[in-house]
Amino acid sequence: MSEPSASHLPFSRGVVARPWLLVFLPANAAAAGFSVALPLLILLPLHGDVLEVALAVTLYNVAIIPASLLWGVACDRLGVRAPLLLLNYVAFAGVFLVLARWPSLPVLLVVYTAYGFIAPSSAAASNLLILERFPASERPSAFASFSELSTLGNVAGILLGFLLLLRAPNSGLFDILYVSSAISLVSAVGVALFVRDAPVLHRRAQLARHADSLVARLHLRFPYFPHPPSRGFFRRAAKWLETEATHEVPLMLAGGFFFGLGSGLFNTSYTPYLASIAVPAAGIFLVNLSNNGFQAALLPFTARACEGERAGGVVQAASWGRVVGYLGAFSLALLPLSFLASGSELGANLLVYGLIGVTFAFYSTASSLLLFRSLEGRNAGSLLGANSALGGLAAVLGSAGSGVVSHLLGFAATFLLGAVCVGCAVPAWVLALRAYLRRRNGAGRTGTPQSA
Repeated sequence: MSEPSASHLPFSRGVVARPWLLVFLPANAAAAGFSVALPLLILLPLHGDVLEVALAVTLYNVAIIPASLLWGVACDRLGVRAPLLLLNYVAFAGVFLVLARWPSLPVLLVVYTAYGFIAPSSAAASNLLILERFPASERPSAFASFSELSTLGNVAGILLGFLLLLRAPNSGLFDILYVSSAISLVSAVGVALFVRDAPVLHRRAQLARHADSLVARLHLRFPYFPHPPSRGFFRRAAKWLETEATHEVPLMLAGGFFFGLGSGLFNTSYTPYLASIAVPAAGIFLVNLSNNGFQAALLPFTARACEGERAGGVVQAASWGRVVGYLGAFSLALLPLSFLASGSELGANLLVYGLIGVTFAFYSTASSLLLFRSLEGRNAGSLLGANSALGGLAAVLGSAGSGVVSHLLGFAATFLLGAVCVGCAVPAWVLALRAYLRRRNGAGRTGTPQSA
């Protein structure tokens, strides 16, 4: 496994490496529009509160973890890719349609949990399709194209939701569900017509050998690489932690956990907060558009920013930037109602959430490249599995804790706690980078790599 370089991740072939990659764009647009609409459905027509939003998000996050494992195993054992994509997109269409036709909180909780179980069915399949359908020389641009098309799909879906709400503020949320169902079927038709499995297939373990796949995966909603624990796993894990407690990988995993925990705390309560200060549904879509728009605009440049030894500085700067963004939201949540009455709250939140989007674009690229670099000479599958387990735990704890803290102490307390958690990620990354340099320099002096 060679150390990745940002020069391996250019957009030299443009946004669309191959025309068939466009099938991912409508499905991502549908998923993005739905993800913004869902808490609004709970808060507005269903008259719920932040606790019910947190419950829905927590059930979704709980469902994703075993689903990622099961669908990944199915991808390996069934040896199919396109059929899993087709199943994913058709199921998405059904989920959106059911929720639009029978809106109620119990139905929403069941449907959103089912959505969490279905959603990862395309994750491994899409990455393996790129690995198998592109020659080695074209894979970096293909994975970069996949990331950018997914991000552009997010922007398109949120923009479409914004326009639908401007046209029909009262029925717009349900219109989004119907439109999301329709465009999910567009992706399904595209898969049926244009996507074929490659004659030579790979197993998921091959993805751990490609930095481009890891970067693409960590930019998406389902960055999980789990695999079933083998016999003696926990005994070996305890021994590994004992011997590597001061090495960089456990520290990187800790940094990722705190970053994910803080993100879960903030993101779960952010839409309920905006609704509580009377930002209209269309305005909330606009705030989310600023976040995703900055991600899409900056994503092509993040790899170059992380070139050489700069990734360590980028991951720290992005983490501190996110802390600043969360503290900005914390400050806004403390402002008096007279400020909110002036209408300035929308512009301020556009800036705050836009900054948070910038930090995610750089953090996800830098952290994935740093993690990949440290997997050399180690059991990459097991380490990515550990990263997935911690990421899933952070998402569940963050979403559940967000609802409880916001309900008991208010939104400002939640945003402050999110900032503290992300701030805790910074020293973990600093120590990880120092440990990596010690290990690299030690290996260079002895001429042999240290044991992992």
